[in-house]
Amino acid sequence: MRNRAKRKGQRGMALVMVLGVLAVTMLMVAHIMTICELASKDAYVAAERSLMRYEAESAIARTFWMHLVDRNYFSNRKMGSEDDSRVGSVSFDPWMADRRPHELFEHSTTYIGTVEKTISLTNTSTFKANVDIEDTETLELINDFLDVLGDYTDTDSARKLAGMEQDDYDAEGIPSLPRNGAFQFREELYWLPGWQDAVLGEVTIVPPRGKSFSSNNSNSKPSFFSASAADIQRLLDLTDAELETVLDAREQWTQNGITLEDSLSADLLLNIQNQFNFNESNVAEYVASVKSPDGSFRQILRVVRECDLSKSTIYADKNAQTFSVWTALSW
Repeated sequence: MRNRAKRKGQRGMALVMVLGVLAVTMLMVAHIMTICELASKDAYVAAERSLMRYEAESAIARTFWMHLVDRNYFSNRKMGSEDDSRVGSVSFDPWMADRRPHELFEHSTTYIGTVEKTISLTNTSTFKANVDIEDTETLELINDFLDVLGDYTDTDSARKLAGMEQDDYDAEGIPSLPRNGAFQFREELYWLPGWQDAVLGEVTIVPPRGKSFSSNNSNSKPSFFSASAADIQRLLDLTDAELETVLDAREQWTQNGITLEDSLSADLLLNIQNQFNFNESNVAEYVASVKSPDGSFRQILRVVRECDLSKSTIYADKNAQTFSVWTALSW
């Protein structure tokens, strides 16, 4: 009887051990399945993003080419109004820097815009352009930052009132700064302390070496079709209702080709024409937005380059076979 009870106890312990091992095994299998599922999803997203990136690059290249073709066919580059020379000439829609959307592929949209010269790293007065003269606190922060900016680009070691030189950056743990020379790319600005309080708008890109905005953009007025709503309201001194009317008119042009003359009153249109530029610049911004098939995520590619074939600076090589790219950003 005692041996029989002992054997039963041993069988019970063995059963508990087997069930424990089985539970641990099932937990490990579930864990491995979860890891495999996550890895599969990561691989899918990586593959889709890679494919979307190639599609965005293809869309940008086609948009750039169509823009060059359009400029070659039609010399009138004024946006927002009718061009009689286009009637019955070609079968494709206008390709101009008016942010008109173009559907090139099933899930991609492109448009062409103008590179706005808002806050310029070479013209420090633009940092204060949108600041009320009575806002002394903000102006003081901007002045302090301009001292930092000046010390960053000048070649001497004399520290401005609120500036920073080599020893100050060393103390901050950034021994490679300052540059002591001109900016080579716009994003350098975001290395400098205090930029968050002093940069009240978008900073204009830095042109590649040997190229400049001055040789391509003769009109200092901002482009109407690329200007922000805030800039439009500020420059035209509009009420919220008037701003809505102007934005709707701009939308009607880009979406349906309805001219501004047909959407706005003569007085309001004249005011807009006095403050904004409607002619294309020779430097354009090409943007492509590509969505995944299920619409869960998207890839955006933004490329800035020259678009005037008559200028030698449009090319990146002496043989004039390769077009240069000013900047390319993807996110």
